Amino acid sequence: MSSSLIAEGLEDEAKKRGLKDIKVDAVGADEVADYLNNDHYDAVLLAPQAVYRKDSIAAEAKDHSVPFLLIPRNLYSPLGSSKLFDIVKQKLTDKE
Repeated sequence: MSSSLIAEGLEDEAKKRGLKDIKVDAVGADEVADYLNNDHYDAVLLAPQAVYRKDSIAAEAKDHSVPFLLIPRNLYSPLGSSKLFDIVKQKLTDKE
C-alpha cells in the first residue's frame, strides 16, 4: 500500500467532514526531519511497514513538539481513512 494513497484518503475524509484546510504529505522516512525543520506539521504518522524507524522518527517528532502515531496495520488502507482520521483527531485533541 502506498503512503500517498493513505494521505489522499485522509484528505478526502477531512473534506467529507467539512475541513477543507487539511493537508497530508506522504514523505519517505529519511525525509521526515527535513520536512519538520522546513515547515509546520501538526502530527507525524508512520506507516506500519516502517516500524523499524519508529524510535528515531518518534524522537524527531518529539524534538519538534509534534504528536507521533504509528498507523495501526488494520487501518493502513483507504478503507480505514475514517477510523484513522478519528484517531489522529483524538491524538491532536489530547495534545491540547
